[in-house]
Amino acid sequence: MKIFVTGDSHTAALKTGVDMLISQGDVPQDCQIDVQQLGGGISMTTPFFIDRGDFAEMIHEKHLRRIKRLPFADEQQHYDYYGICGPLHATRIWRNKDYWQNYTPFTPEAGQAPVSASLLRHVVVEEQHYTMQLLELLKRVGVKVFVIEAPKPYKHHPVLELVNQDIIAYVDEFYRKVMREWLASKDVPVIDVPGACYDADGFMHEAYRHDNPADGYHANKQFGAVMIGEIIGFAKSAS
Repeated sequence: MKIFVTGDSHTAALKTGVDMLISQGDVPQDCQIDVQQLGGGISMTTPFFIDRGDFAEMIHEKHLRRIKRLPFADEQQHYDYYGICGPLHATRIWRNKDYWQNYTPFTPEAGQAPVSASLLRHVVVEEQHYTMQLLELLKRVGVKVFVIEAPKPYKHHPVLELVNQDIIAYVDEFYRKVMREWLASKDVPVIDVPGACYDADGFMHEAYRHDNPADGYHANKQFGAVMIGEIIGFAKSAS
């Protein structure tokens, strides 16, 4: 069984996680998992590929340095499954303190303006527009594709020093709910972050925070290893 995982910067934790598992002999011998970042979260919110009918041709300069097309041509490499990181990555919306000090999805306090659910939904869909198109293409050409959930917010993120954590948690969960509904409508499975990775408030356990103290939202190789285990379990049960 061969699995290719790609997508945004959260693939870095998956790459270090799978490398650690391989070095420990903890990846089944009949399973090959290759991880290669496609682009960054920002670049994937812009037009980054051309639909060539039976494959996506990458056109973003950053993406082209890594991957030229998806799915790969059979003569290049055949994979049984493709995993995509990105559709459940809400950080770009909730980390902006200027948004959530001045706007709120709840009853406004002094100096705040309300943000409706319909507006927030529109923002989510617009941000994920091109990744959604890529997933639709992959489904159309018969690729077995799944999405890997990104980490939820960590309490050490600096935005939480300025914005009520309930707002951050709500926006993050709303984003994921919108995308999960769309993914379900397209029959795209999601590899969930296990509940044991969260604290009592639904935030990520600090044990999984990035090794760089200045990084407020990426995870470490231990988290990556957990998610690789979830991917292997999914692929084996689906095969």
